[in-house]
Amino acid sequence: MTDPPPEDTWVVGLDLGGTGSRAAASPGPGRPHVRVEGPPLHVVDGRSDAPDVVRGLCQDLVRELDAAHADPAQAGAGAPRVAAAAVGLRGMMAMDRAGRLDPYALHDVLAESLGTERTAVSTDAVTAHLGALGGRGGAVLVVGTGAVGVAVDEYARWYLADGLGYLVGDQGSGGWIGREGLAAANKARDGREDGASHVLLRASERHFGRQRHGITLDSTPDALSLLAGFARSVLAAARAGDPTSVAIRAAAARGLADTLRAALSHPGVEPRVATTGKLMAKVPELRALVMSHVTDARPDVEVVDAAGEPLDGALVLARRLLETSEGVPSNRPFLSVRMGTPGPAPLESATVPRQRGKLRDKDKAVLRAGSGR
Repeated sequence: MTDPPPEDTWVVGLDLGGTGSRAAASPGPGRPHVRVEGPPLHVVDGRSDAPDVVRGLCQDLVRELDAAHADPAQAGAGAPRVAAAAVGLRGMMAMDRAGRLDPYALHDVLAESLGTERTAVSTDAVTAHLGALGGRGGAVLVVGTGAVGVAVDEYARWYLADGLGYLVGDQGSGGWIGREGLAAANKARDGREDGASHVLLRASERHFGRQRHGITLDSTPDALSLLAGFARSVLAAARAGDPTSVAIRAAAARGLADTLRAALSHPGVEPRVATTGKLMAKVPELRALVMSHVTDARPDVEVVDAAGEPLDGALVLARRLLETSEGVPSNRPFLSVRMGTPGPAPLESATVPRQRGKLRDKDKAVLRAGSGR
């Protein structure tokens, strides 16, 4: 075990998503940090552009830190150093399985760009959990376009529930609610009665445009985003009392609660829960329904407000790389950790050779694979 890092030890966290990316550098927990924004992730010629996005964010951070160091008010403070870095990215597991992304390539980019050999690459579900619970144990429900429950046990093993995509999962998510609402609208257009809603029919015409024979999204490239956007109309109709929309909201809450309870059910997971994501933040009545179902089934559970965002979680993960030589075990496919020499390197001399996905012996020695799904 190593000593805790000093307060002025800089770490970097990155959060990469489908609508945008961001990165921050922090000199210590709770300390003001430098933040930059970047583009969303894309798949180009069958490969994720995540390495390029990470490289660009890191370069922007370095420029910001260099500019701060050049400020006369900072004279004598010494060149900023980065001791560890962590990135959470949307769709990491799916892209890894499909061969669209090699997580070790991101370790290489972080090392080369920031001059640190202590790096972590994780799915954004892990960093969302760390941000929402501030690094404490428990389970977190992440709800936006998709939906996933994520938990960590006392042995630092990570577990996911749902998060399987809009075709076979993500029950209760924005995409799921929008799809159910559009189905109700199309039923009303056809003159069907079971689960139809004329309120949602009118809302769908405003959102998707009026179509004579019903709305289909089979060939629409941004279909999932459109459905997630329509979820707002469905939930607004539920607030106004539309019976079909109320039923959709109730089904979403039951499904989300089931996902959260499943993540919470693993042995060694503390009975503490939080929610994060835009849908939970903007629709408090949905969150209240979800938590009511959870606490009815598990009265021992402590419900807490989210302490931070996934970017905050990435900073928590990066700082944990410094707390002990084996404090953050790898848990593929959720989390990949590379540990090198403990000392940080100056930003201006970040020259770490590429490893092209191969781990050195000293890295292998500190990696442990966990299990859990």
